[in-house]
Amino acid sequence: MPQRTGHILALIGVAIVLGFGFWYVLTAQTSLTSGGDYDVCAQVITDARNPDTGEVRTFPTPCDVPDGWDTLETDREFFTRNGEEWQRYRNDDLGLRFEYRITPEGYLLVEQDELQVPSDTLIEYVSLFDRKEYAALLESTEAREGPPAISILVFENPDALTAREWIEAERILSNIQLVQGDIRTYTISGVDAIRYTTDGLYTNDTIVAENNGRIYMISGSYAQEDSSIREDFLDMLMHFSLY
Repeated sequence: MPQRTGHILALIGVAIVLGFGFWYVLTAQTSLTSGGDYDVCAQVITDARNPDTGEVRTFPTPCDVPDGWDTLETDREFFTRNGEEWQRYRNDDLGLRFEYRITPEGYLLVEQDELQVPSDTLIEYVSLFDRKEYAALLESTEAREGPPAISILVFENPDALTAREWIEAERILSNIQLVQGDIRTYTISGVDAIRYTTDGLYTNDTIVAENNGRIYMISGSYAQEDSSIREDFLDMLMHFSLY
């Protein structure tokens, strides 16, 4: 069994991780506004950021958020869209948020083994796998490659490199030696980025962005251009946030 587990980790490096949860209290609080009027304020734990300092704090209700602070979304765990179940992953420390479908034919969020990444600046590494394909991988008794995935890697950027400078400096991580076609400019969540396609075991569509002193690498792998994981990856980019 250890040998089989080690083989799987060498291929895709995985361990389950879930996004952060929120505590909703099914009561209400009455608060007095500065104008003397009373408002009913739901007791929903609320995150907010000071736009001047970047500080993020958690408050017991939305009414406790100081004036001028930016309230961050609090419904980031489970939600429904078009009759489908979705989950929202958010990490305020990294300024990273994205959404993925759970059912039907949904995805499993998996924390990758950071030891498989040749970098001492890696902060976070998570992937999304088709639930059925991932289950089949774990049930397999024979050596096999891992299924295609959507992966998000976050790196420290101590040298303040641009996205293009970073992919040149980190050629093993960026795989630019396998680039097919041009390296294109791109914008994700209002942040300037670059985008390119590599060809290996799977075709990979990769976006690299620099924001707030970090490098974000978002990659979607697929076997065919019309595959569902590629369509889901393209849709996911529409809801991807860097902040």
